[in-house]
Amino acid sequence: MKKRIVWIVLSIIMFIASICLILYYLWGNGYLWKAKTAPPPQTYEEFTYPSIDESEMAKLTSFTTRDPSAPTDPDAPTEPVKPIDIDCPVNFDELHNTNAEIIGWIYMSKPEISLPILRSHTDDTWYLYHDVVGNYKKGGSLFVEHDYNTHDFSDPVTVIYGHRMNSGAMFGTLQATLSEKDYFNENRYIVIFTPSVTKIYQIFATLPSDSDHILYYNDFNADGVFDEYFNALFTETGVDVHLIPEARPTQGDHVLVLSSCLWGDRHKRYLVFAKQVY
Repeated sequence: MKKRIVWIVLSIIMFIASICLILYYLWGNGYLWKAKTAPPPQTYEEFTYPSIDESEMAKLTSFTTRDPSAPTDPDAPTEPVKPIDIDCPVNFDELHNTNAEIIGWIYMSKPEISLPILRSHTDDTWYLYHDVVGNYKKGGSLFVEHDYNTHDFSDPVTVIYGHRMNSGAMFGTLQATLSEKDYFNENRYIVIFTPSVTKIYQIFATLPSDSDHILYYNDFNADGVFDEYFNALFTETGVDVHLIPEARPTQGDHVLVLSSCLWGDRHKRYLVFAKQVY
């Protein structure tokens, strides 16, 4: 009788533990919900998060890469990117007093993202779990890798990494927002402020991907690699794949990639590709 009671108790404990493990897995991989809105921006005493006023935003949204109906010549040389007259709201002198490794600032109006971008001089994994002032933080910071990208976003392809936080922080709302049915009815832009220039990128592709390191396996400075990679990308299909052919990049363009964990599978990636247009 006692053995039977013990087995019953152990069975109940094991059942509860199994349920807890399943729920933890579902929560950890984001199956329970998608974050739709980001939390209020965290601020530090040394600086505050900037925003762009309506007049400046109107300037941003008035630009397009080209008329989609206009004929294109794939063999035509790429026109140089034009400078853009946008007031930079970021005081990089103040930021560098806090952390000299801040190389830029990313701004998106939808989803609402306004965050510093960092680049460690010594450890590419540092900002995975450290905030901009160097404190340990589970959500880390947005960053590029110094082994693969320069500080000024001048490489053919620059990858910005950020966690997909269930709270909506960092890149937490990126996939949910860009997966909305009508998101691409209008041109969508990513703004990168740097100490010397403001860069505008137009999103041309969003898709799930495996965890292969884009810059490790592809030397985009090598002849033909850039076009080969993006030609292959535009053959991708699937319900979560969104491609904009008229904004497709060619050799000589500069591409920005936002990389975060895929909703539902943290071992895969959700990638947002954007081409510099200004």
